[in-house]
Amino acid sequence: VGTGSGVLAIAASLLGSNPVVGIDDDAHAIASARENLDLNAGAKVTLAVADLRSASPMLADVVVANLTGGLLIAAAPTLQRLAVAGGRLVLSGLMTTEEQDVLAAFSSWHLEHRAEEDEWVCVTLRSGAML
Repeated sequence: VGTGSGVLAIAASLLGSNPVVGIDDDAHAIASARENLDLNAGAKVTLAVADLRSASPMLADVVVANLTGGLLIAAAPTLQRLAVAGGRLVLSGLMTTEEQDVLAAFSSWHLEHRAEEDEWVCVTLRSGAML
């Protein structure tokens, strides 16, 4: 979610994830992702211009969302519904100043990993419901 250049979706596919779906509400971002996908012939990624709030519901073992902190908070209910029981959310694009508020929006999820570079944060969360 928030596909941008498509690099995370392409990497997920090349590392064995299947199927991989990338959505972004910006048509230019999806066009850029298609160009990058064409440069990575082994990757199999379905790309679509879509707003997360109105996209067709799908379930995934891992949901990667590269959005601003505010968008992660606003989309928290939807993102949580996209992950299967025991699934993971990888949230990035948030700043250290937004981290506490973002984590509060996902309070029923368990923090598995946290990484920080400069003022940017990435967290991996696992759902409380197990398979």
